[in-house]
Amino acid sequence: MKPLNRRLLIEIINEEAQQGSFFVPVEDKVEEFQTAKVISAAEDCSVDLTGKKIVFHAYGIEKIRTGGENYIFIGENHLICVE
Repeated sequence: MKPLNRRLLIEIINEEAQQGSFFVPVEDKVEEFQTAKVISAAEDCSVDLTGKKIVFHAYGIEKIRTGGENYIFIGENHLICVE
């Protein structure tokens, strides 16, 4: 699956809670930001971030299911930072 129009194909990273973290009940937890690994980037992205770990606004997620596979895309403009 190849992303188009400044989108990134990503794999969300579910990070483990660290010792000393503040815990919020699941029903009250709102994830504003998420961490992911970039699987592929559209050719018109300003930088090729393939293979990089990123932090992005969670509300920008676009989920697609086709051929029995799930794909997650975000727009390049939803990026916060790159590790």
